[in-house]
Amino acid sequence: PANFLDWRDQAKSFDAMAAFVDQRYNLTGLGEPEEIPSQVATPNLFELLGANAALGRTFTPADAAEGREDVAVISHSLWQRRFSGSPDVIDRVVTLSGNPVTIIGVMPPDFKWFVKENSLTGKPAELWKPWVFTEEMRVRRGRYMSAVARLAPGVSPVEAQAEMDGIAARLEKQYFDFNAGWGASVVPLRDQLAGEIKPALLVLLGAVGFVLLISCVNVASLLLARAAGRHKEMAVRSAMGAGRRRIIRQLLTESLLLALLGGVFGLLLARWGVEALVAMSPANLIDAEQVGVNPLVLGFTLTVSLLTGILFGLAPALEASRVRLSDTLKESSRGTAGSSRGRRIRDALVVAEVGLALVLLVGAGLMARSFLRLSGVDPGFDAENVLTLRVILPPAKYSEDAKIVAFFREAVGSMKTLPGVSSASAVSALPFADLGAATSFTIEGRPVPAPGEEFVTDVRVVDEEYFRTLNMRLVAGRTFTVQEAMEDRKVAVVNEAMARTYFSGESPLGKRIVVNMKDDPEPTEIIGVVGDARYSSLEGEVRPMVYWTPPQLTYSSMMIVLRTSVPPESLADAARREILSIDKEQPVSDVRTLESWLGESMARSRFGTLLLGGFAGLALVLAAIGIYGVMSHSVVQRQNEIGVRMALGAQARDVLLLVIRQGLLLVIVGVALGLLGALALTRVLSSLLYEVSATDPMTFAGIALLLLLVSAIACYIPARRAARVDPLIAIRYD
Repeated sequence: PANFLDWRDQAKSFDAMAAFVDQRYNLTGLGEPEEIPSQVATPNLFELLGANAALGRTFTPADAAEGREDVAVISHSLWQRRFSGSPDVIDRVVTLSGNPVTIIGVMPPDFKWFVKENSLTGKPAELWKPWVFTEEMRVRRGRYMSAVARLAPGVSPVEAQAEMDGIAARLEKQYFDFNAGWGASVVPLRDQLAGEIKPALLVLLGAVGFVLLISCVNVASLLLARAAGRHKEMAVRSAMGAGRRRIIRQLLTESLLLALLGGVFGLLLARWGVEALVAMSPANLIDAEQVGVNPLVLGFTLTVSLLTGILFGLAPALEASRVRLSDTLKESSRGTAGSSRGRRIRDALVVAEVGLALVLLVGAGLMARSFLRLSGVDPGFDAENVLTLRVILPPAKYSEDAKIVAFFREAVGSMKTLPGVSSASAVSALPFADLGAATSFTIEGRPVPAPGEEFVTDVRVVDEEYFRTLNMRLVAGRTFTVQEAMEDRKVAVVNEAMARTYFSGESPLGKRIVVNMKDDPEPTEIIGVVGDARYSSLEGEVRPMVYWTPPQLTYSSMMIVLRTSVPPESLADAARREILSIDKEQPVSDVRTLESWLGESMARSRFGTLLLGGFAGLALVLAAIGIYGVMSHSVVQRQNEIGVRMALGAQARDVLLLVIRQGLLLVIVGVALGLLGALALTRVLSSLLYEVSATDPMTFAGIALLLLLVSAIACYIPARRAARVDPLIAIRYD
């Protein structure tokens, strides 16, 4: 907070700067109690974002005066859900976490303000309260806020970053102990809102573009093949007075008609396809209400259809319009394969089609291997058959640490009595569900690290049953006893990453550390080492971790975890009832399985892999159809030639190999060019891959062989038909 005040006061690159932090409040007195994801924000947040209330008003500076913070603005969804959309909600007093609060405004339904990467709740806020700065907050301790600012007119993000770098340098020098090594990053809000989905969407856009190109190349090659069979028709039209421009116009009209019909059919499929994509997408990936086929999409589709019809119909039209009347009219209608120029163009299109398909297939293969690697990572705990639920005790009702500790011990104890529950525990921040806490620490008997070089560790508060409930491995020493979980005995358990990083070559057991989570931290003795557990991501290195008991660091918000011998979901209602039996005004949230939390962490990777794999599969099918179509048409056009070859002694096997060899030669050239293109383009996937190189040779080789195999099948079918040609029938066409 103190740094924010200095940023706001010193920065001239911004018209305004606001701060916010996520909170959870319990809404009671309106039927069933409910936990509401909320934000506490400086009063100028809505004005800065250019958002006005649909009903009532937003905050004014007076609302942030000490003692005046008992007002709130609510979201449109909360207004509809808990207040039935009643206009009488303004000036209505509700109870939030035991305190009376007056509702002064309702935001419009299109107000979408959710920066997931900065969120401490993982959910969009449905209620806002004004931030009141106290003198305590001017003391530099703790980092938990987010800031948003509006650039002043004519100021670029680069210029703003330069100014913030200067301010951060001054604050580092002025408050070295707190700000050493800390700066400020200016990030465009659009990029922050897009978050980690942006690279995936760009890859998806590229995949769609590749499929479109493959489709267009496919159609162009087939139109060229069709045009080769219409040489005589064009010659007759030309002989009857049709000029070259007239012929090109006719062929382009046919191409445009095909493109428009395809576009219309695609739009019909899109209505179903978009619904399917939204249904498959992970939670919080996209705003489903804003995804659909709208006028912009219709216009884009029409434009793309027209452009592809013109661009990829032009080459076949130009080729078909080049007619030599005397030569063409003398040729057999079935015996020519068209001009050598037309064949070269068709061959080039087949090569391009194969190359494009290979690039897309390699990208999908890399994503699939990456996802398999990610799926195989051991999280360090057993997520199967574990139910979780969040309980946040209101400070107004549970103001003493002893009351909080007693409540959670009673809650965990009652959960253990439920039929089908084999173990129960409580933790301050659940793996893959919460950000948790991190801080600096020192090791007794060692020099205190210089500012900016402090030892850093994550901190979790757990009871004595936590490690057994999640089946976490004990490496050395022991875990907490019942007495240690009920009294502050100054003991701690650490993970293997802590032992490796800060106690390399020695045992951490018996060592004393001072973890800076309190105003006056005291040393705690390490009594055990447990296996590494991942808490936020399956990727990257595991962070050092210190586990404390509730009396040492009391949290009013805890996650209760139950290991069950029955399907965890079947105990959800019973678990809620147990909490309500202890406190009838206490809401419960996030009642779900630990497996779902873990699966959600991989949902984006799974979704991206699924989409890219689908488009790659479509590209493979299109490439096979294109190769088959061109080779099949070539066989029809060359029936006379094949008949002559067989009449002169060629065997069916010779003809079969001839056709396959000619087709595969084009495919091999396409694969070679595609491999070069993939080496260059798949590097953009590097940020999306896990433990897989963007140039992974196994993936490249496997995809190349797959494409060769599919292409060989596509060539074999028309080649087999060619090998069965009756020489007498084929020659008779002349």
